Amino acid sequence: MNSAKILAMTAAAMTLQPAIAAAQQPCITEDEVSAMAIYSVPSLVQGVRLRCGSDLSSSGFLARRGDAMVARYSALQNGVWPRAKAGLLKVFSNRASEGREGLDMVARLPDQAVRPLIDALIVQEVSPKIAVKDCWKIERLIEVASPVDPEVAGTLLGVAVGLADPEQMPVCPARRA
Repeated sequence: MNSAKILAMTAAAMTLQPAIAAAQQPCITEDEVSAMAIYSVPSLVQGVRLRCGSDLSSSGFLARRGDAMVARYSALQNGVWPRAKAGLLKVFSNRASEGREGLDMVARLPDQAVRPLIDALIVQEVSPKIAVKDCWKIERLIEVASPVDPEVAGTLLGVAVGLADPEQMPVCPARRA
């Protein structure tokens, strides 16, 4: 094979590489997104409370009924954790162009070591992204969503996330029966 053919094949392979890489990225199932949503609610509420603390009313929803709502989701965390962990590992692997060894190490750690890290990461990521001027709106959103059964809320999020930004969160298309 001459060098021109080798160069042409190399160029063709390089142009296809992004498509091949995208095809190799594991998609996240709606069920995994649902599990991640259910699992993360207690940490998300903690992040809101940390960021908004003094800006929330002492007679507001989080002060009066927030703990009860969080308890409903916390009660489901052990059951959804295996699917949430599988989804999180896919999210991290899709975003990690480097550091594959670190991701593999986290995947091998026992759940009792990983879960507190994930919980802290959620709080750490959420808190600074909340604009204090929006605290009352976020509390209102939590209040409006609170009567919805956690499994139903998780399922809705599983479906909706696939529509929102498939490049950021590649959700596997659901199969129709």
